[in-house]
Amino acid sequence: MTNEKPNYFMASVILTLLSLSITPSFGAINSEKVVGAAACYDCHISEYEGWQATAHFKAYNTLHRSSEARDIAGKLNIKGNLRRASRCMDCHYTTQGANPRAIAGNSCESCHGAAKDWLDLHSEPAPEPGYTLAKTEEAGMIRPHRLYRVAENCYQCHTVRDEELVNTGEHSAGSAFELVAWLQGEVRHNFFISEGEENRRAPQELNPAHHLRVLYVMGRILDLEYSLRAAALATQPGVYADAMKKHVEDARARLEEIQKRGGNPGLTSILKSMLDAAGQVGLEPNNGPALERAAETVKEAAQRFGSGYDGSKLAGLDPLLPKTYKGTVYKGN
Repeated sequence: MTNEKPNYFMASVILTLLSLSITPSFGAINSEKVVGAAACYDCHISEYEGWQATAHFKAYNTLHRSSEARDIAGKLNIKGNLRRASRCMDCHYTTQGANPRAIAGNSCESCHGAAKDWLDLHSEPAPEPGYTLAKTEEAGMIRPHRLYRVAENCYQCHTVRDEELVNTGEHSAGSAFELVAWLQGEVRHNFFISEGEENRRAPQELNPAHHLRVLYVMGRILDLEYSLRAAALATQPGVYADAMKKHVEDARARLEEIQKRGGNPGLTSILKSMLDAAGQVGLEPNNGPALERAAETVKEAAQRFGSGYDGSKLAGLDPLLPKTYKGTVYKGN
């Protein structure tokens, strides 16, 4: 293991998880403890205004009206307002209340956790260094330095874990999601250290070049983990099973390329453990338990990577990093 410093990471991307009528919820946030994005506005004006320019924000008013969404709903016999359908709500909206209702598109709490228990702590002066950070985490806040925890919120929904939704509803099996390209685009909101003056490429005091390398590796690892978890839900041959098999194979190939270029023995060892696990498991339908075990091995390796690398010794990965980003970066007013 390297002695590099832990990394810190601010993402605004999205999302709670895919909670479906035919599969168990995958850890969706507690809607009863959601306070809503407006509660963040007073202290995070630039971040809030940047969110308003994103597709996540706009989805609240547009997604349920789209012809594509209505077509999918019709094939699945989903009636009424799609903002009230659990199959849609949990990945496309922020929900609130004991009987959850959509109150916004994906927003602050979709990534950082339901805020009722930590919002006041988050804004209080710290009596000693580190006090507020520790207390807010204990209360449920997913802080930026929890690299794996924040980033997994993206993959829990960008990899679609619902066989019927894909096979019958003809929903896509996932988006062409890559962590760096999406987090460096319209959802980037690293204004805190400059007090709203600059949307930095990396949060807090981090070196941007080093930070992007860490994001890239973590994203590719999570891609493998959640592709395995999605493949574990396949019960029959078809579009879904084929798509998830390809997702796993593509994710493995990308990690093999990282292993080849990384030039870091510690990283090579971490990648080997997950590639071995993913390479030895069958990708056929009805192999859920074995695929979930492989996914857990990948998760453990991901967490070791997230706590042990700051990217300073991973320059060999720079040719792999995306050069264009998803959407327009918000510059502030």
